[in-house]
Amino acid sequence: MSFAMQVPSVDEASLHEYERALRDYVEERPLTAVAAGFAAGYVLGGGLTLRLSWIALTAVGRATLINLVRDAALGRRATKQRM
Repeated sequence: MSFAMQVPSVDEASLHEYERALRDYVEERPLTAVAAGFAAGYVLGGGLTLRLSWIALTAVGRATLINLVRDAALGRRATKQRM
């Protein structure tokens, strides 16, 4: 019995659409795009250890929790932002 992996076909139009979306993002937010590239390279290069990951996640979690508590105390509601 053969188990062949089915890879979905990607047409050229969807690749162009992805490329256009990526270019638009980089043009609109160049610093964010560069930071994401550096972060991806750092992680894939093995620079992110378990301890450093835990520290980063804890810091992000605390900041998020502080923002949620502050917004709740001020009676603000979360809104979706259009990009």
